[in-house]
Amino acid sequence: MKRGADLDFLFHPKTIAIAGVSEKAKQFNAGLKFLEALMQFGFKGKIYPMNPSGGEVMGMKIYQSVKEIPDQIDFVISAIPARYTPQLVEDAAEKGVKAIHFFTSGFGEIENSEGERLQAEIIAKAKAGGIRVIGPNCLGLYCPAGGLTFNADFERASGPVGLISQSGGNAAHCVREGIGRGIFFSKVISMGNGADLNESDYLEYLAQDDETKIITAYIEGVREGPRFLKALKSTAKDKPVVIFKVGRTESGAEAAKSHTASMAGSDRVWEGALRQAGVVRADSIEEMMDITMALQRLPVPGGGKTVIIGIGGGASVILADEFTHAGLVLPRLSDGLRKKLIDTFPSEAGRIFKNPVDINNFESPEIFMNIMKTIDQCDEADLLVMQIAFDHFGLISTEDKDLLLRIYLQLIGEVKGALRKPLAVILHSFASAAMRQFAYEAGKELIAAGFAVFPSIQRAASSLSKFVSYHEKRKAAGRKS
Repeated sequence: MKRGADLDFLFHPKTIAIAGVSEKAKQFNAGLKFLEALMQFGFKGKIYPMNPSGGEVMGMKIYQSVKEIPDQIDFVISAIPARYTPQLVEDAAEKGVKAIHFFTSGFGEIENSEGERLQAEIIAKAKAGGIRVIGPNCLGLYCPAGGLTFNADFERASGPVGLISQSGGNAAHCVREGIGRGIFFSKVISMGNGADLNESDYLEYLAQDDETKIITAYIEGVREGPRFLKALKSTAKDKPVVIFKVGRTESGAEAAKSHTASMAGSDRVWEGALRQAGVVRADSIEEMMDITMALQRLPVPGGGKTVIIGIGGGASVILADEFTHAGLVLPRLSDGLRKKLIDTFPSEAGRIFKNPVDINNFESPEIFMNIMKTIDQCDEADLLVMQIAFDHFGLISTEDKDLLLRIYLQLIGEVKGALRKPLAVILHSFASAAMRQFAYEAGKELIAAGFAVFPSIQRAASSLSKFVSYHEKRKAAGRKS
């Protein structure tokens, strides 16, 4: 049963009119940028540029108003000054437009009574004309399946992740961060002020959207608190929800109000409400994508016991501290398991067979595979973590270090299919420019191979702790993950 309004029409328009397109291509013009982005991205419907001055751009006629366009218009993008928007809404209503996205700012987010008056006026006119409003003061929609975007170079492939963002810049950041981690999106909504359609509308919609399996959100504040929390509780029963809630401090709350007219609310209240709803709270955009990646790429662990394997005794100590501090359980390996691991090598010298396990100089691919399969089959581990330190070696040349790391990475790629338990990979300690580039390329390859890859020990510890906690709470509540 659908819990929210069906907003599919927003994401699959057949015709789009863009208000504020200038024929002066050499000058920055937001309307023209939207036009170029949609055309380059491959929007398959018809696009009509608009400007009261008329003219021509990119071989297309610029219409003086939406009423002049000889076609039914489903969707309007407004990139004109706020003072002209009431007339635009009136014309759109007369034309039978279904939705308007206001990139235009200068409404309720500014400390000006005229801005608030204008916002109230356009919303009233839109409501009277049967038009739904996205924004104002936002970048709008990114939906690969519908050909919609606010950046021409965004990924054209769809994925299972939905995003609601009250910030346009942070929406763009999330998309790029996600795509770089192998996360692809079904629908991304930069909603700005949310004067008509707000965060509750979008959440209720994504909850019933079959293309969206994981929901993420950047939230500064909400307009309808009880409704939003009710939607969160209902949605989180069926789909993972990851939220980066900001405005935690007095200064942050003031900034949120100036940015999108959002009321941030008490952080203590938010913390309790999100926990009660079963939502995963992230502390940054990067962590929101880290957690999303883990939810998408790692199987549900049987429990929270984590075993870390890698090369480097010093790195192992850092990992043990960070993972334990984050709340993960690193069980001490049993004597029987330790004996199996020790007996795999000619000597225990220079290695650590506790947890983390330091397999420094693993000698051969066969030994590496045996170590990994032995740990995978033990009762001490629910989640496996491989750590790869790039600038963490002494007494060997750059060439030898490069060769060692390449062999190690290749073996990790090969072992994935032989393991039963979830396996995450941490790439860390890349201090030199050469190793930083190496780590970047290695991360791309591992991501393409389907691994959950983290770029630092700290980020892995925090995100994996929240990933494990999410599944443990669902299991305790008797819910399927």
